[in-house]
Amino acid sequence: MELRSLSPPLCTLPPGPGPPRFVCYCEGEGSEDGDRGIFNLYVTDAEELWSTCFTPDSLAAHKTRLGLSVTEDITPRFRAACQKQAVTVTLQEDRASLSFSDGASTLHFVLSKVPGTEAAPRLQALTLGLAQRVCSLEQQLAEVKTYSPKKSSQLVGPSFFLPDLDIHRGGSGPGVKRRCPGESLINPGFKRYPPAHPSHLCPGSCLRPLPLLAHSQCHPLSSPSKKPAGGVDFDDP
Repeated sequence: MELRSLSPPLCTLPPGPGPPRFVCYCEGEGSEDGDRGIFNLYVTDAEELWSTCFTPDSLAAHKTRLGLSVTEDITPRFRAACQKQAVTVTLQEDRASLSFSDGASTLHFVLSKVPGTEAAPRLQALTLGLAQRVCSLEQQLAEVKTYSPKKSSQLVGPSFFLPDLDIHRGGSGPGVKRRCPGESLINPGFKRYPPAHPSHLCPGSCLRPLPLLAHSQCHPLSSPSKKPAGGVDFDDP
């Protein structure tokens, strides 16, 4: 997409969301590509036109009164003021006073009313120029949409919050482990085995079944003597 040159700066007055009453713009010097004509400011209400009507000599003299260099281009200052909405216009019968500030200084201008025969072609040129700028902006917007990457149309569904199924484990994702039969829930990895029965012992095994204790030995109240809790002695016959 090729870069467009800057269009002549303009703004609508008064600034804000309300309907505009005036259009303020400039021509000459650096306002257009390759145009180094005389700088002039214009204000119109779409019926009448006011202009600074500078000549080369009067423009140089006004720059001197403003404290500017004779060779300085006023267009960048006016463009900055339009972007900041720092332009004011006051109508006074056949004249208008215009002031704008670029942040560094405030410049004042006096505009005279342009005769109807001269204002008509300028208003026509302004209308056609604005229509051309609107078409150019719409074309640039269409090109930006064409070059912009397309967004993914996939929607985030509930499946994104479910764990992936592991085919090899037959269950949910890698963080879930299957519990083996007999494995303790409190101490994972520890397996509980059923007590060995005498018939299940192999011949010659060193393990012998524990003798059954009498009921009086198991109940603490009926026991005549208490032995210290030392566990079970497997060597005691």
